[in-house]
Amino acid sequence: MASPAMALDDAEMRGKQIYFEGTSPRGTEITAVVGDEAALLPGSAMPCSSCHGGDGLGRPEGGLIPLDIRWSELVKTYGHVHHNGRRHPPYDDASFARSMVGGVDPANNQLDRAMPLYQMSTEDMADLIAYMKVLENDLDPGVSNDRVQVATLLPLSGPAGATGEAMARIMQGHFEDINKQGGIFGRRIDLLAVPFGQSAEASLENLQQALRVEGAFAVVGAYTIGLDKALLDVLRTDNVPLIGPFTLDPGDAFLDSGAFYIYSGFDEQARALADQAVLQGADAGKIAVASPEDARFNSPVRAVREQVRTKTGGGAPDEQRYASGEFDATEFAERVAGSEALIFLGPQSDVEPLLAALDSKGLSPRVYLLSSLLAQPLFDAPATFDRRIFIAYPTLSSDMTPKGREEYQSLAKTYSLPREHVQAQLAAFAAAKLLVEGLRRAGRDLSRVKLIEGIEELFAFQTGVTPPLSYGPNRRIGARGAHIVAVDLANKRYAPIGDGWYELR
Repeated sequence: MASPAMALDDAEMRGKQIYFEGTSPRGTEITAVVGDEAALLPGSAMPCSSCHGGDGLGRPEGGLIPLDIRWSELVKTYGHVHHNGRRHPPYDDASFARSMVGGVDPANNQLDRAMPLYQMSTEDMADLIAYMKVLENDLDPGVSNDRVQVATLLPLSGPAGATGEAMARIMQGHFEDINKQGGIFGRRIDLLAVPFGQSAEASLENLQQALRVEGAFAVVGAYTIGLDKALLDVLRTDNVPLIGPFTLDPGDAFLDSGAFYIYSGFDEQARALADQAVLQGADAGKIAVASPEDARFNSPVRAVREQVRTKTGGGAPDEQRYASGEFDATEFAERVAGSEALIFLGPQSDVEPLLAALDSKGLSPRVYLLSSLLAQPLFDAPATFDRRIFIAYPTLSSDMTPKGREEYQSLAKTYSLPREHVQAQLAAFAAAKLLVEGLRRAGRDLSRVKLIEGIEELFAFQTGVTPPLSYGPNRRIGARGAHIVAVDLANKRYAPIGDGWYELR
């Protein structure tokens, strides 16, 4: 069993809050004195971790070089010689406190003026020192010197049980291959597969219980359809990273969280369709966006509106909503009769009669659809719509490279993966590869913060089974775009538009 986390005593826990938040659990005031002008700021504005990091190592930033303040480094018996020639003997409790308050090292040399001075109570200082002594051993849950345990949340029984089982097996197989090669910086990767419960609430409780008891560094490749927001609320409480969840629609409200999605959701796909409508020559006033009057469509409709305005310099599409379950195709065809491009965000049961109604009126606007809302191909649409129907897909089989196919086939053979649920398997495989790359970039001194920073650095990362993935501090969807295909009615096939992948800019 992986340790959930190192057990800290009360003083260390109080000191941890001071280190990371700059506030006192005792309720006393902590103040930072900053710069030559001795500006007074609340300690929360300048916590120790802001410069020295969650691990105490410190990282150069803006020309400053924060020191390594791990206790084992501070108390080295031979003392220190710094890059600027400053020398001093090792720290102890008293000299550390003096450096925090007076800005001098154990030899009474002045510290860099960029280092704030802190005013805090004697009790708070003792708590901070208590935590400083264990900081470098305060590993995130699920991490030990020779292993890192990650969790996933999957349906392992019931209607979707075979899908969940296939996802678990391909991730376990990939991690086992990595482990056979020595793991990541000597750590093996173990996967804890947490099963769904009888309800969404029970599923989340299962995961929370596993995080509390077993300890997990991150959640990877989880099946989160219908659980996205609630799951993020759970994971944010303990800052648990979420890597590559399997979902239909991550939305766009998760920036600056620890969640990293692989495929675009409805909003990004709708934006790609809007771009395509403009690229194909439609003026903003000739573009209509339509959907049922259902709250889940508000966001993609808004995304289309914003994208059309951006791409046309301020023009707005015609927005048409209709009551869910009460679609009148003939009446609706009249409403959009003047449109050259129709971005229709409704179900297939509404699309097919609408195409027939438009055809009966001699109308054939270009029609743009989301693949997730279609259950079957539209090859029986009226002939007037040949290559005038465009569908956005977050991924297609063409995303798989020869190397990716070889890797998948090797896993399938070695670990007897099922022939079914291939798309779910590939999504889980991509999530596992994304986690592994994040672990590599995080380095030996592994932490959740470093994992997040490592993934944020990825640009055009090749999984071999998805479009290239790019992330950043303000980007949490790796393949932010869509495949756009035209429906070739004559040959009953899909014809890619352009090079097959449209990346949102």
